[in-house]
Amino acid sequence: MTSTQRKPSLLWAILTFCLPIGIILYGTVWMTIRPPVLPLLAAIAVAGCMCLKNPFFPNGYTWEELQGGMFEALGRIQIAIAILLLVGMIIAAWLASGTIPAIIYWGLKLIAPQHFLLSALFLCSVSSLATGTSFGTMGTLGVALLGVGTALGFSPAMTVGAIVSGAYLGDKMSPVSDSTNITASICEVPLFQHIASMMWTTVPAFVVAAVLYTLLGAGHAPTGAEQSNLLPLLEGIEKSFPLSPVVFLPPVLMISLALMRMPVLPTMLACLVSAIGIAMFYGVPLESLAKSMTTGYKASTGLAGLDTLLSRGGLMSIMPTVLLLCSGVAFGGILERAKILAVLLDAMLAGAHSALRLVGSTLLAAYIILLGTGSQMLAVIVPGRAFLQPFRKAGINPLVLSRTCEDAGTIGCPLVPWSVHAFYILGVLGVSAYEFAPYAFLNISVPVFSLLCAATGIGMWKKPVPKKK
Repeated sequence: MTSTQRKPSLLWAILTFCLPIGIILYGTVWMTIRPPVLPLLAAIAVAGCMCLKNPFFPNGYTWEELQGGMFEALGRIQIAIAILLLVGMIIAAWLASGTIPAIIYWGLKLIAPQHFLLSALFLCSVSSLATGTSFGTMGTLGVALLGVGTALGFSPAMTVGAIVSGAYLGDKMSPVSDSTNITASICEVPLFQHIASMMWTTVPAFVVAAVLYTLLGAGHAPTGAEQSNLLPLLEGIEKSFPLSPVVFLPPVLMISLALMRMPVLPTMLACLVSAIGIAMFYGVPLESLAKSMTTGYKASTGLAGLDTLLSRGGLMSIMPTVLLLCSGVAFGGILERAKILAVLLDAMLAGAHSALRLVGSTLLAAYIILLGTGSQMLAVIVPGRAFLQPFRKAGINPLVLSRTCEDAGTIGCPLVPWSVHAFYILGVLGVSAYEFAPYAFLNISVPVFSLLCAATGIGMWKKPVPKKK
């Protein structure tokens, strides 16, 4: 039996896609089960049963085949899990070495509260553009900025929204980003032309985000009481941690190695080792460091609020996120193996000829892949492959396709609560996508400008680029 014959009907594919996702949403939103492991496991069970051979899907799959799909999907996130484990240890080591406390200290001294959200957007944008990694930016600079925002009285959701907006600017636009290079390759366009094409949707969205963060921050002008509350925090950091320039070596090393195009895992490992060395230089025992990297750093400044702020990290703090990540990816592996997503994608391709329809269908396809698999890379690769020929037949430059894939697949991934990136943010920053998504203004705005370009013809080039040989 051929692969085509084993596809479900469109109606069954829609039901198999929507029912498990409805279970996830019911468990997490209405029943508020956090972390949502049980809703995800229930979704896996329901999707698995619906993809087995049954009267509605007579050419369905055996459990062994579906299980193989889950294991194949889990194999694709090995790097993500390794990064998560390293980040858990890095956060603890950067706290023990004084790196994160020093960033918080100078952030509180130099950043005016009313400009904090805008500053977070710019700082994370610069870091992610330089390093090409949203994970690295959020797991290091993001943790420190969250501490600054908390001390200044901003809600964690608002702060994380600004951090996510900045972090994903670089994930989308940096020439050293994996997603940027993969998308250009999949859509067969030159890398720097691909980056230039994304400016048509990303730059206006960045301006919108900057304006909105400025307006939000304007309502946080410091009062005398708030300023006096910061003094004990600053004094506590001064007494408990070294603030010399040496403690900034790990983030400088991270950016330098990233610019040298070092792979992400060796870069993160170097950041960890450098922080361990600095902590030991300032008298932190190796045994204490090892315990901190395992169970999390425990601050003891004598100030309850500051101790809460600086007590985090460690391998064990990441374990719930790894469990969520594996559950979400296993769910996507079933839908992918049973060709549920392929049937939905074929339905969207039917009759898509106009620029607006093609762009809208590409955005929708990317979001369906994100909802079904939680994978950023699949949300870029699958629509990029599927829509390349339809874009060419319509006489639309593949640069428009490559831009559109990233406008949804790359930017939209953290907004899907059970995606790989959303679970990472929850594990590292402690805020769920349900909470920070309304404040991730860049991520929300980019697809809007993508549709506006398609509707108005702005940035929509008709002459196809030459196919790479």
